[in-house]
Amino acid sequence: MNSRKLAGVGATSVGVATAVAVLLLGTLPGSAQESSASAFGLEAAGLLPISYISRVDAPSDGRKALLEVPGPNAHGIYVGVLKSEAEGFRAKATAVNVNILGLKFKVLESSSENGHGSSSIIKADDGDKSSPFAEQQINLSPIIKIEFNRQTRHHDRLTVDAAVITLLPSERRGQVLTQKDLNLLSSIAPKQWKVPTMEQVLLEHAKLKTTAGSPATAADLVSSLKALNPALAIPQVGGAAGAEEITVASSTSSQPSAGPGGGPAAPEAPAPGPVESNLPVTH
Repeated sequence: MNSRKLAGVGATSVGVATAVAVLLLGTLPGSAQESSASAFGLEAAGLLPISYISRVDAPSDGRKALLEVPGPNAHGIYVGVLKSEAEGFRAKATAVNVNILGLKFKVLESSSENGHGSSSIIKADDGDKSSPFAEQQINLSPIIKIEFNRQTRHHDRLTVDAAVITLLPSERRGQVLTQKDLNLLSSIAPKQWKVPTMEQVLLEHAKLKTTAGSPATAADLVSSLKALNPALAIPQVGGAAGAEEITVASSTSSQPSAGPGGGPAAPEAPAPGPVESNLPVTH
């Protein structure tokens, strides 16, 4: 097995340390030939982009690639440990002690094998373990959306994302905005953001709407945010998924090709069970 553990690496140097470790493993992502399996711990796109952290690809020589690093601690994102492994046609990604925009989990894990997969969760509040069904969502007003066990198939490859957190999701821009929604945004927005008051949102609404008495919406909030923060390039509806999309614990695997003589592919592996609460980690 090919493995590296990076302990004591500061959050600001995680990206560099991860790149070096993956290079040592000989599984640098983005090679000319697509790997049979891969995994990463965390990635973010949008206003605060974060490149893949703890990304590994399955080595072509049949060995197992294993990478464990400290997670980030900035911009409302904290993860204690990120662990990724890939071997043959199987991959697994684990995130321990997760706090994303105030949402806390003890463990998030995704597993994928032979083009099939699932994810599991240990919640931070009551310790219950669960294996959410594919595409399960928690809708916290127009401000934030959480999707568990997101499964995306491309030809013979399946990607399983344990959790995807979207801030200001584009498809909810038409929903009515309340003071509670604004309070939620204020509690999770990066400190450098200027969050508008409801009065400022209503003023923006009056500029954009022609129907008298119509309620303010999430679209008015986005317009107000842009007015107060000119440097923010918040995606419009129909563009990116939202202002920020954070993916935690992602694994991808391909289906093996047909065996000798055109036989069937390898049998489907059983779905992985929930992770245990005493998951061994190295700090």
